[in-house]
Amino acid sequence: MKRAVAASGADASIIFLPAPWAADAIVEAVDGGLCLVVCITEGIPVLDMVKAYAYVHRSGCRLIGPNCPGLISPGQSKVGILPQTVFAPGRWA
Repeated sequence: MKRAVAASGADASIIFLPAPWAADAIVEAVDGGLCLVVCITEGIPVLDMVKAYAYVHRSGCRLIGPNCPGLISPGQSKVGILPQTVFAPGRWA
């Protein structure tokens, strides 16, 4: 993960994995240096998420989700499964 982040300049991670592997992927993203993790996956075992959330929190990173459609800043960026066509920049953009 660290090599991929260094090579790509990525600053966020999105998790689309099946529930049994999603919590480990969240931890791996944080270990790889990505401090914004968006998790689309639903149905992650509760105890797995408790551990993953605590790990993210201790690291000072941010976790959006699990079971969310992602984040969007219309006209600027998107992380997730939100359809860009239904969003537009607001008057403060």
